[in-house]
Amino acid sequence: MEKTTETDHWYFSVDEDKEKTYSLSTSVDLDPLLDKIDDAHYVLLGEASHGTHEYYTWRTEISKRLIKEKGFKFIAVEGDWPDCYKINRYIKGFDNQDKTPEEILKSFRRWPTWMWANKEVVDLVDWLKTHNENLDTSQKVGFYGIDL
Repeated sequence: MEKTTETDHWYFSVDEDKEKTYSLSTSVDLDPLLDKIDDAHYVLLGEASHGTHEYYTWRTEISKRLIKEKGFKFIAVEGDWPDCYKINRYIKGFDNQDKTPEEILKSFRRWPTWMWANKEVVDLVDWLKTHNENLDTSQKVGFYGIDL
């Protein structure tokens, strides 16, 4: 995804033809991307920077649609396994139910707090927890760190 200097819109390309781009204003604008994903088993979302509001916001919107519309059950992020596993247990309703997402994210020890304890990630964690609440344990979406 890239932002042009002429507008406040973000764009992405799903075709080999780099000249064909799509404007991003709302989640509905992700339709061509979801169409291109089709029935893929894996979707990898790269980034050129850490901690940018826009990337985290669009990553959340893409993740929500992949979960709701394509049945994805696993989010893997560039993060430390033990710290991210705290989020996984929280969103599945197993641990730390008396804490807020902010408290859990601020407890991350091996990664910069700004990278995780930000509004965009908190919003994603809240959404995942709500999404998982009424699902059978085997159907709950997980959140895992897979730093390489």
